[in-house]
Amino acid sequence: MEIYRGLVLAERSAGERGKFIDVLTEHNTVREIYVRGAKKNTSAGLSATQLFSYANFSIRKQQKGLYLDSAEPIRIFYRLRESLSRLSLAMYFSELVRLSVREHQTPEENCFVMRLMLNTLHYLENGERSEALLKSIFELRLMTELGMMPDLLMCRSCGVFLPKRLYFSVEEGCFFCADCGAPENLRSPILLRAPVLQAMRHILFADYNRLYQFQLGQENLRALGECTERFVQYHLSLKPRALTFYQSVAHPSAPSNVT
Repeated sequence: MEIYRGLVLAERSAGERGKFIDVLTEHNTVREIYVRGAKKNTSAGLSATQLFSYANFSIRKQQKGLYLDSAEPIRIFYRLRESLSRLSLAMYFSELVRLSVREHQTPEENCFVMRLMLNTLHYLENGERSEALLKSIFELRLMTELGMMPDLLMCRSCGVFLPKRLYFSVEEGCFFCADCGAPENLRSPILLRAPVLQAMRHILFADYNRLYQFQLGQENLRALGECTERFVQYHLSLKPRALTFYQSVAHPSAPSNVT
């Protein structure tokens, strides 16, 4: 018997009565758990096994895997369902964690993926921060927690600390000031202004009680979002399906002019 706290990242039907849930545990692992009778309204711990439920799980190991014995909810982020945009963004966060944590195991004493996930869902559910800001914070801080933090201390060429304009290299995970210019071998470096660099540094190094305490103008926020999204996709070699859906909801394409 194992007992631990966890957050439900995904759920899948299994037969007529059961389901599988993927749970991010307090030990920074993702575990697949079978829930018997999950489709019955009388099922014990039904609310605790919903998507985005944070709960205490009691698990039994059997030959074929892990089975839920009981679950007690701590917090259920139910209000995410009130907005399709927020819900789809939360699903993107969940898919990122499911795909990356399994591949890049990190020592639990140096990893705070659970805290990052819970805190981001809190702000997303309450609408206290913009979706674009939360998306960038989550993407870049997750990469940091997984041991793939970019080098943003100084210009890779001349060592200047805070240039007014700079080029960020997604592939190299570093920047070059505008005076030095981006090396010719870089593919599509992103031109940024100093506030974006400062925001990225804040995301990398701030304590969790200060992580979400900054703002950016729309143009700089858009540039930050391009950096963090491309950085995640390149270094994790993936593009979650949930991201495509979120983008279609949050930024629907303009009507086609083709007749």
